[in-house]
Amino acid sequence: VDSGEPDTGPPGRICGDEHPDVSGITGTEGVIIARDGTLYYSQSGGVGRRTPAGAQEDDFIRFPGASTIWGLALSPDNATLYVGSPGDGRIYIVTLADSSVDFIRAPGANGLTAAPDGTLFWSNFSDGEVFRLGDGEAPEQVTTTSIRSANGVAFGADGALYVAHYRGGMVLRLTLTDGVETGRTTYAESLGNPDGLVFDEAGDLYVSDNGSGTVLRVAPDGTQEMIASGLPAAASVEFGAGPLSCTDLFIASAGGLGRVDTEREGRLVPWH
Repeated sequence: VDSGEPDTGPPGRICGDEHPDVSGITGTEGVIIARDGTLYYSQSGGVGRRTPAGAQEDDFIRFPGASTIWGLALSPDNATLYVGSPGDGRIYIVTLADSSVDFIRAPGANGLTAAPDGTLFWSNFSDGEVFRLGDGEAPEQVTTTSIRSANGVAFGADGALYVAHYRGGMVLRLTLTDGVETGRTTYAESLGNPDGLVFDEAGDLYVSDNGSGTVLRVAPDGTQEMIASGLPAAASVEFGAGPLSCTDLFIASAGGLGRVDTEREGRLVPWH
């Protein structure tokens, strides 16, 4: 981070000017970045991390017997890492201070995110539903009707939950009341196989197309612009934070982890 004044981001955010080469991180489906710049990424059977100092640790944490690891999320205090493992039907809950692991049952856990109040939300890719972790630490269903192959999830500045409809090639906007869906509209269509979702500060949505290996920037009026390509099985997307540039978008893919400078800062999220 610049030793002078932080750049002009939203209050509470620090943005650096590092644009790291992360192409050596391969075979990843999920990516999430802590406010100190630690980058966590999924690996087969575990989670790797890139430290703020630049060290790459592919075996940061392993889950015995686990295979596929997809979505990742961080708690607002950055103390807890949530790890979706659809094959195990679990979300692993990692306390980062001591690497201790607990879990909740979550069949088909795919896209994960923290709501503005810190509540964990996730999609069930298998059954096409969205859930939240309720006050009783038990999953509570959010959706009232199925979203076939529900994938990435992200909250917009309007408080709505946006859900990637993988099979339908669209993103849906869910109005929530007390954490339960009370309305649904189509936000954008013709998106291929939409996977990861993230907003920038201007209100545009970034959508990875898993099928074509591209990332689209979708304006509220529906205008689409391709900003990245050549990323096989493009999945989760996440903006940088901490010493990393907040205009860099990181894209998980089966090939190397992608990074593109969007020239726009990502929307301030609870974990940044």
